[in-house]
Amino acid sequence: MIMKRLSVLLVCFATLALTSCSLFNAAASSNTVAKASGQTCGAAVQGLYGSYRNTGNVDLSNPTNLNNALALATSYANLKQNKDNADYRKAFTAGLIASSAGLITSANATAFVDRLLATSGLANINSQNIAQTASTAIAIANLLKVVNQ
Repeated sequence: MIMKRLSVLLVCFATLALTSCSLFNAAASSNTVAKASGQTCGAAVQGLYGSYRNTGNVDLSNPTNLNNALALATSYANLKQNKDNADYRKAFTAGLIASSAGLITSANATAFVDRLLATSGLANINSQNIAQTASTAIAIANLLKVVNQ
């Protein structure tokens, strides 16, 4: 009788431990993905900002700018899917700040992320249509104005 209770208790404990570990790993994995997406975004912003600063616009005929714009659009899509997840936004912002070479700081990060989420010109962008989407260049230039302030 005591062995049965001990066995049941041990099984319950093991189940609880496995469940807790799975939940922790899922949260950690989500934060890792969010931070990586933020880092991709920050690197893209850094690349695009150099061009924007020199010319005042975003030239999507430049292959480097095109790749950075596509990376920005991908990060935007990931953030948009998780916009109501505070932990995702926090990890995304941390990655963004870490990889933008000082362009995005804790002082302007919230404004940048809010502007990024409100940017409709980055929706439904992919490698086939990005160069033909004039609104993309305008949306990116408007987004980079947050960095320029």
